[in-house]
Amino acid sequence: MLAVVPQGGNTGLVGGSVPVFDEIVINLQRMNNIRSFDEVSGIFVADAGVILGVADNFLAEKNHIFPLDLGAKGSCQIGGNVATNAGGLRLLRYGSLHGNVLGIEAVLPDGTVVDDLSKLRKNNTGYDIKQLFIGGEGTIGIITGISILCPQRSPAINVAYFGLESYEKCQEAFREAKNQLSEILSAFELMDGRSQKLVNKATGKKMPLEGEYPFYCLIETSGSNTDHDSEVGEDGFTSLMDQ
Repeated sequence: MLAVVPQGGNTGLVGGSVPVFDEIVINLQRMNNIRSFDEVSGIFVADAGVILGVADNFLAEKNHIFPLDLGAKGSCQIGGNVATNAGGLRLLRYGSLHGNVLGIEAVLPDGTVVDDLSKLRKNNTGYDIKQLFIGGEGTIGIITGISILCPQRSPAINVAYFGLESYEKCQEAFREAKNQLSEILSAFELMDGRSQKLVNKATGKKMPLEGEYPFYCLIETSGSNTDHDSEVGEDGFTSLMDQ
């Protein structure tokens, strides 16, 4: 029996793709074909080695969006994203990969190919085998292909960045954002002041706000009506500032 370790884009921070003994490294970089995309259903099928940014750029041309966004999207691979159940910046709007991935193709340790690459969203038949592989880190099999539901890309996007005095204020801001922005709220990302200082020190880029705060949050709205979303967003952001 031979030990193997699967590798995707090597962007994970938990060391799951790092060999620790004399394992055979299986890198999926060359499995990078986009197999199909259905513009009616929004279902995207591709090899596991397709880079997330490449997939999202392809979908942008089709007026769709990959339901996952990461800082490492220029090098991480969608198979690795699924294997680690990556959360990312779009989880608030589109949910986790457990809900978006419709099917997987995987190879088991004995060489058996599991072909569960379903393209049907409303599939309530039998056991949901794919869920065992989502977040499984390649421990029961290596994902070689995925099918995933991709939503329409929103034409109206607004972003706001706030400095906050305490973690409790962050919680208040999150509640207020959900209350005021409701259906157009697409992201709410929390960052502490120390991490922002580290970014400033490493890159030399100017901090977005003049003052220093212990916490920061970035709020994004996305919708289909620019005028409506701008009005709701402006009112919502003003309410957050007042709070």
